[in-house]
Amino acid sequence: MKRLNSNDKGFTLFELMIAMTITLVILGIASTLLATSFHVRSREQARTDSIADVQRAINIMSRELAIGGFGFDSSSNGLVVGDCSDSTIRVRSNLNRYSGNSGTIESSGEDVKYLVDATEGQKYLVRYDRFGSVGASQKTVLANRINRLELVYWGPTNTPLDVATDPSQVANAVGVRVSVSVDLPAVGKSGSAGFQPATTIQLTSDVAFRNKSENLSTY
Repeated sequence: MKRLNSNDKGFTLFELMIAMTITLVILGIASTLLATSFHVRSREQARTDSIADVQRAINIMSRELAIGGFGFDSSSNGLVVGDCSDSTIRVRSNLNRYSGNSGTIESSGEDVKYLVDATEGQKYLVRYDRFGSVGASQKTVLANRINRLELVYWGPTNTPLDVATDPSQVANAVGVRVSVSVDLPAVGKSGSAGFQPATTIQLTSDVAFRNKSENLSTY
């Protein structure tokens, strides 16, 4: 059996207190860095998801708006006067005009409307298809948790049209600027580690109505 040497000593209370203090400081720094990392990751993930959602929605809108009037009116932009504003746009086209449909607009994708729909405190960018597939919903959500859809129509002289005062001016539009905004809330508390302030993301697309007579020579 090994006998204890009376000269062997453990840690003193003072040494233990110093060691615990150093450990707590290190843990505090580590937790601060971890909180910062989590908040930054949370914000960037929300930003990435929002950008992907909105970009996909704008791509769909741009493609369908650009061919407005196709197949039924050789000089029309396809916009429906009275159903277009600075936050709503409705466009018609005859996509199967040259496959035996003789000028009628009655198929899926030929009469669509874009607007923001608010449901249970959330705002969604939605697409309404007047002639949606049988058995399917006419409403399709293109982007979740958006805040604003802003539309600016411009005329042949590249000046904005005042559709708020005179809605009939949309018939003269040769293009439209589509802007979708998303407000990202603050992450964390102000003054705390890793706090990320509220910010706004806005994606914009300029769309020329290719069927409009002023654009036919270009597009």
